[in-house]
Amino acid sequence: MLWAVVACAVLLAGSGAGAVYARVFHPAPKPVVVKVQTQKPKPLPEGVTSHLLFVGDVFWGRSVQTSAEQSGKGYADITSGLSANDRAQYDAWIANFECPITNKDVPYQLQVDALKFNCRPEYLPELAKWFTAASQANNHTDNNDGVWGLDQTRTNLQANHIQNFGTYNMADTNDICEVVTLPATTTVKDSHVSLPVALCGYMYVVDVTPTDAQLAVMQQYAKVMPVIAMPHMGVEYRTTAEDAKVSAYHRMIDNGADMVVAAHPHVVQNSEAYKGRLIAYSMGNFLFDQQSLGRDTTLGLGVGLKLTVKDPAAAKIYEAIAPTCAAYKDTCLEQLTAKLKTRPKIDVAYNFACYDEQNKLPHLGTPDVCAGVEKTATTDQLAGLATSW
Repeated sequence: MLWAVVACAVLLAGSGAGAVYARVFHPAPKPVVVKVQTQKPKPLPEGVTSHLLFVGDVFWGRSVQTSAEQSGKGYADITSGLSANDRAQYDAWIANFECPITNKDVPYQLQVDALKFNCRPEYLPELAKWFTAASQANNHTDNNDGVWGLDQTRTNLQANHIQNFGTYNMADTNDICEVVTLPATTTVKDSHVSLPVALCGYMYVVDVTPTDAQLAVMQQYAKVMPVIAMPHMGVEYRTTAEDAKVSAYHRMIDNGADMVVAAHPHVVQNSEAYKGRLIAYSMGNFLFDQQSLGRDTTLGLGVGLKLTVKDPAAAKIYEAIAPTCAAYKDTCLEQLTAKLKTRPKIDVAYNFACYDEQNKLPHLGTPDVCAGVEKTATTDQLAGLATSW
């Protein structure tokens, strides 16, 4: 051991000026690893939402057709006042198509003098860019050979992927309501899906009192899905709903309709909230050739409706069944009744637009025009509308 001590002393002495240094080296401390338990955020429940626009009377016969033929734009003339942005704000547009749609022409003067209408089916591809569904519950759908004309109308609409509902004959209670499939998106992933909604058309020109059996048709649909009634009724060119119509539309709400949006007077009428449900007594004209009758017949109300189903289980059922609802006379009501024990809560929100066709082509109205439409429609006075159905 002596040699080791001597060697150490020599090394220390050689470090300089006779000083002795003792250096102690400690090993670096080992890092302390703290395990943090992180929880993945729970995924938000996936719902489904759809934004719809309802407008009033649409007719492209008579001088609407004549103007289109002379415009140089062809069939596209009738929607040339609208923009792609107008359409993109909504998942679906729905209207009242007020004519039989057949290849069997009705002479122009007969359409004028006898109010017997016909609309050419060649315009449907253009209209299909805008409208997802259309009502046939009006007093002109029977104008071209009655049932034959209505059957041709339905065939032509289906061939152009425009869903149809309603009839001119209220004795056919099986034809009052139809489940349609409306484009929608999922609320979290923003995937494109569809939503089933019951649309019910009622034709009571002029002020025929609905029977209990006719209105009760909506009750079975209301148990499992949203129900929207589109009646055709009332006194033409009157801007305030008459008592008979008010009573009839209240009864529609009482029988399961979640909203009533109506047509026939060819002018915009007042609106109200009844039991928290919206009733728009007349949306006026959207596309018609009544410019010579005055300014009121060139204005239309657009009722926007946003539906949101947050219940993920119900949303999945709706998404799964909805694609089959595009077929006319489908089995969607039966399928939904079998799958859903009760209808889920449906959140709703409204917005209103106005359209001006003073120059024959419908387009969004200016602020001044829209202020007038809003005043007539009394949408600025609505209070108590439910935010969920």
